[in-house]
Amino acid sequence: MNFSDLNKMIEYIENDLDNKIDFNQLSKITNSNLYILERIFMFLTNMTITEYIKKRRLSKAFEEIRNTNSKIIDIAFKYQYNSASSFSRAFKQLFNITPTECRKGIGNYKIIPMEYFETNKEKYNFDYEIKKFNSISLYCYHISSKKHSDLLYKIKQLYQDVKSNKRYNEFNEIGMYGIFSKEENLYHYYLGSTKYFPDLEEYEIKKNEYVEFKLISRKQEKIVDLEEKINKQWIPSTNYHIENHLKIELYRDNYCFIYLPIK
Repeated sequence: MNFSDLNKMIEYIENDLDNKIDFNQLSKITNSNLYILERIFMFLTNMTITEYIKKRRLSKAFEEIRNTNSKIIDIAFKYQYNSASSFSRAFKQLFNITPTECRKGIGNYKIIPMEYFETNKEKYNFDYEIKKFNSISLYCYHISSKKHSDLLYKIKQLYQDVKSNKRYNEFNEIGMYGIFSKEENLYHYYLGSTKYFPDLEEYEIKKNEYVEFKLISRKQEKIVDLEEKINKQWIPSTNYHIENHLKIELYRDNYCFIYLPIK
């Protein structure tokens, strides 16, 4: 058995969360005896396959309760619960709120992400929140390019130029923003802060709902690693539509916050 087979199994489970899952099919996908498969899965994730399926179903139910008008009992039945009481009990055990409290907006938004297996990679726990922002005015350096690879080179040069003057430190004092956006066939990057500079271009972060990921590091390799995990695990795990034309990074103290606009 390899990690590729395990990821195929996860994909199969994800596509069948609202149906009865055939465990014999899981064995076929991974070319493994079910007993062996269960032991390997427990070793890698510290939970059984049944527990994982339960958490993913409840995660999907959480999103539908919070974001739709579907009846809670219908959502419970959809995700294979036979009664409202058993669903409510399992829901509260996992999220510390009842389904009714979730419908009222009580408690933080919570997603149990899909598992994703990578060689020599530790299990990753996302630190995130769903937030609503009013519009924010920034004052930024602005560069653009028709090719993403060219933009990355320009970004590197921009940081070198800005670090050579006091602007970089001034940005950092109140929080420095780095913003990637794409419009038609042109890539853009903005570097700046909320502090007013008359010679810099004004950029508006539009009022919207965003998912905020918090990283205790400002190292680029750590940020890239988190972004890969967001794309492979978090985004496929949610019913939210993620706007892929915009990514906002906020550097403050020793932290990097990544914001993605959502619908």
